[in-house]
Amino acid sequence: MNILEQIVAARRRSFQLGNFPPRSAPPAPFFGQKPFVIAEFKRSSPTRKRISVCSHEELARDYYAAGIRNFSVLTEQNYFRGSLQDLHELKQKYPRCAFLRKDFLFCRADIAQAYQAGADAVLLIAEILSARLLQELINEAHKYKLQVLAEAYSLRSLQKILRLKNPPDAIGLNSRDLKTFQIQSDQPLRLKAYIPKNIPVVYESGVDSDYLLEIIGNAGFRAALIGEAAVRAQDRVKTTRAFSAGLRRGASQKPNFFTKLYARQKNVYVKICGLTNKSDVELAARSGADIAGFVFVPESPRCADEKLLRAVKNVKIFKVAVVKAVTPQIKKLLRAGLIDAAQTYNETDIYTLTGNAYLVTADLRRRALPITLYDAPKTKSMRRGRRIPARAHKCIYGQWLAGGLTPQNVRGLIKRIQPGLVDISSGVEKSVGQKDARKIKLFLKEVARA
Repeated sequence: MNILEQIVAARRRSFQLGNFPPRSAPPAPFFGQKPFVIAEFKRSSPTRKRISVCSHEELARDYYAAGIRNFSVLTEQNYFRGSLQDLHELKQKYPRCAFLRKDFLFCRADIAQAYQAGADAVLLIAEILSARLLQELINEAHKYKLQVLAEAYSLRSLQKILRLKNPPDAIGLNSRDLKTFQIQSDQPLRLKAYIPKNIPVVYESGVDSDYLLEIIGNAGFRAALIGEAAVRAQDRVKTTRAFSAGLRRGASQKPNFFTKLYARQKNVYVKICGLTNKSDVELAARSGADIAGFVFVPESPRCADEKLLRAVKNVKIFKVAVVKAVTPQIKKLLRAGLIDAAQTYNETDIYTLTGNAYLVTADLRRRALPITLYDAPKTKSMRRGRRIPARAHKCIYGQWLAGGLTPQNVRGLIKRIQPGLVDISSGVEKSVGQKDARKIKLFLKEVARA
């Protein structure tokens, strides 16, 4: 069994009972109108046996001091060492705050127990519930005036939620695959494009910086659920305040590159790189590519310039400058709207240009949020990228992929690696810097087939 199946099996064997006094106050509304952070109470997890080194009482004090009024309490006892008693005691101490029961709920009795223990909302995981049972539990929660956060990781689970007659109050998009507990930070950004704008959306798991929260806020998420990063922070008050500020800051800014790109409903994006003339840029856009790449590295035989960017300004395709490091010239091009983002080898740049830059590297040990482009090392002449070795495929899963791609190998690589984007340059050329319409058409066809 995978991790999720193990948790669910154990949960079904050990149903929690609670003996709590009758509830006097009605549940508090959980999902407000303004962006907010949900802080979590979490002792351990299947991958980290011990997370919290302090009591829930200490955590609650720090969260409250940081201005947090929405909380998630893990009540699963076998793998997360939580309990309904935790939820009950926290609600008793902070009656005006809103509490989410986070667990692997699977029956009506779970909903009743959540209500009695003091929950204001419940989490329902679409991955472990049939559509019929999911609807039944939403209806049951609404009878108790509890709000529902329905969670998905995959598009299939999300579609299960979206097809319901009586929808949940909000949808949670988890960046953690509960079957493997691996984090894919851009997964919620991708899935959000499928959700109607009137439904509040919560980003869940893997949030560990105000930088990522700024990107999340910019993408239009109503809330972000912060777990381990908040629990383990050395200065929880300062860290949690910074998280909240990052989310609000992102929400107040105009849409950045990631927000605009991920608004497109696509399984795999395509970037055609090394463009050196207007006709090839128009060809890339006309063929259905998502991003046009312009190399701003003087020693490259495919080096572009500002004159070309001005000539293609009105061509409808995202434009990215490929650089070793961001220079004042690149920042000027961004401000002028001639490019949408920078692809850089300098990790500092991605924090300077929040949401408008991403890291490219050949080092599989490096990873920058929310996504990293992995490119095989170039030859000295920078004329062709080498192929990424098969042993590296598992490390690149879900990330962006470049290096030695061709129309002949891309379909197999997509099936094995499942990248979020494929980036091709020399593989669709008839000569250095000159693209081949037939090869581009074949490449996009193979991507679609994969």
